[in-house]
Amino acid sequence: MKRKSTDNVEILILEGRIDQEGSEELESLLQDCLDKGKNNICIDMMDVKHICSSALGVLVAIKRRIKDNEGDIKLVIVNDNLLRLFETTMLDKVFEIYESQRECLSTFD
Repeated sequence: MKRKSTDNVEILILEGRIDQEGSEELESLLQDCLDKGKNNICIDMMDVKHICSSALGVLVAIKRRIKDNEGDIKLVIVNDNLLRLFETTMLDKVFEIYESQRECLSTFD
């Protein structure tokens, strides 16, 4: 996982398979963003092949806390299997999903 910052958005770039261990790393990274007052987060999942249910739970839990701080988490997903997973679990109704990092970043004001 990589982390980049712009003026008003934190960008997390995830790759490969996000399993239980990756889920804990993701939670730690997101918690660090919150602790530093970074409440607008773009999570780039363009190179993610699989994500476990605990990582999905982390995303939902952190999204709720960020909403309370007037922020948001938005996702970049292009993998069809991952998109189907988000649709099946109805998480496509919870998260705004974009096809590119640039498109996602342009939606934060």
